[in-house]
Amino acid sequence: MLKKFIDFCQTEKIFSAKKIVIAVSGGADSLALADLLNMSKRRFNLELCIAHYEHGLRGKNSLDDANFVEEFAKSLDIKFFCEHGDVKTFAAENKLSIETAARKLRYNFLSKVREEMNFDAIALAHHADDQAETILMRLLRGASSAGLSGMKFSATSEYGILLRPLLRFKKSELENYCSVRKIFPRIDETNFELDATRNKIRLELLPTLKNFNPAIVETLCRLGEVSAEENDFINSEVEKIFPEVVKDNSILQKNFLKFPVAIQRQIVKKFLGDVKDFGFIHFEEVRKVLTNNLSGVELPHKLRANLKRGKLTVVKNFL
Repeated sequence: MLKKFIDFCQTEKIFSAKKIVIAVSGGADSLALADLLNMSKRRFNLELCIAHYEHGLRGKNSLDDANFVEEFAKSLDIKFFCEHGDVKTFAAENKLSIETAARKLRYNFLSKVREEMNFDAIALAHHADDQAETILMRLLRGASSAGLSGMKFSATSEYGILLRPLLRFKKSELENYCSVRKIFPRIDETNFELDATRNKIRLELLPTLKNFNPAIVETLCRLGEVSAEENDFINSEVEKIFPEVVKDNSILQKNFLKFPVAIQRQIVKKFLGDVKDFGFIHFEEVRKVLTNNLSGVELPHKLRANLKRGKLTVVKNFL
């Protein structure tokens, strides 16, 4: 397992960043990640610390998780950071789901640790099964090929560089690794509750799909990698031609129509930007305004895309 981990990290050039915050929950995945990083830190010349966010959701069990991770960090002689939160209150105040609120608070904490330590990146324990679940969830929600690209081995985000060195490893491999290394993970009982979409996919949908394709996890992960590579290529092409198509905050219809549909969609997406509630259907409606020479289309947030004299602009609709 250690050799496979090292070989993968070398092949994918995971550790261009050398100072790494490891997010550790106490489960098998994150404990395996921390142990593997610790075992290979000399090979990659890494400086490590462990960070644990206690969400305040599971009472004593949650506090026991934090204590367990602290002792685990001590056993590896790695610096430990912990923060206690109140996810339910934060979720209510910000009108978020518990899952979304927990993720936001956890990532804010990890980013804060990274900044305070002057570290380069955050290592997360997402594995192949997580990737398969993510792609399935996005597929069910009607994602485009960009959405199907799933999580990347290394990505830049608002929280800094996020590393996912375990994306080629299945959960069963990580559990077996912990068993061999005599690491005894904590169990989060909420992972077995069927009130969350991801849990339903993990506990019900994926096992059913395995009856049709025993290698469904590998198949979905491969789909994610291929989609990511193809999407990266399209985005790189769009970056090159964007100044030719978009000028003075307008899409030039004549130049836009020169390109194939896949490029057109990415031009529209880049032009509209990362606006909440904008999805594939809105990007496609704007594209059709340009291709079908329509007058315009209404968009969320009282916006309207207007096409006049061969130029498409987005304006506030005061009607």
